[in-house]
Amino acid sequence: MSFASLCLALAACGTSAPSHSAVDASTVVPADGQRNGSNVLVDAAMPMIDSGTPPGTPITCPGPGNPKNNGGSCGSERWNIKTGTDSQAPHVSLVPQPNTIGALAALPAAGGGTTREMPTESTLWELKNVTLTELKEESDSDYHLVISDGTHTMIAEVPYPSCATNSAWSCFISRSRSEIDARYTVTTSPQYPAATVTLRGVGFFDFLHSQTGVAPNAIELHPVLQICFGANCTPS
Repeated sequence: MSFASLCLALAACGTSAPSHSAVDASTVVPADGQRNGSNVLVDAAMPMIDSGTPPGTPITCPGPGNPKNNGGSCGSERWNIKTGTDSQAPHVSLVPQPNTIGALAALPAAGGGTTREMPTESTLWELKNVTLTELKEESDSDYHLVISDGTHTMIAEVPYPSCATNSAWSCFISRSRSEIDARYTVTTSPQYPAATVTLRGVGFFDFLHSQTGVAPNAIELHPVLQICFGANCTPS
């Protein structure tokens, strides 16, 4: 019996499905519905349908934002994958997949490749009602966000739009940057907002290099495509 079928069976019997935990990735149905043993961990509490795909529709971008003219130098390390300028980016599903920081941080580390690590880096993850604990601008002009669930932390990044020219997600990146600029004046000095946010961003495996707030496996949301502020908000 598949994991999704088990969840449905338990629900039909009036039995609660098990809460999420760090499970062996070979036993988890990944976001693309294939039991392939690849390194993806989906929260066991997430609603599923028979195909193994969470319900939802692709996000859309009604128009670019108006981010502040801040930023300068751009990065280089896996930069095309970080910014959605790689050849695989147009094929990334834009249907948000709800998950948790704890579950994503429990995945096996898989950074460093020249192509996307499937399916984790080809999935748009949604983290709802997490806490933005730190915000600053990095030397590559990214907005560096540290997000927390109270126990685990991980990093989310919003590129400077000029560093993501021709990205498949340029409109989203511009709007996300604008959402942050509307609330904070971001500088290279860290701020500690302690704000409740919901984010949607593409999975990305960095490598450990003493980043503030980094998850044990260096997973990030990079880039963030949508962000909203306040409890139970809906990004748009």
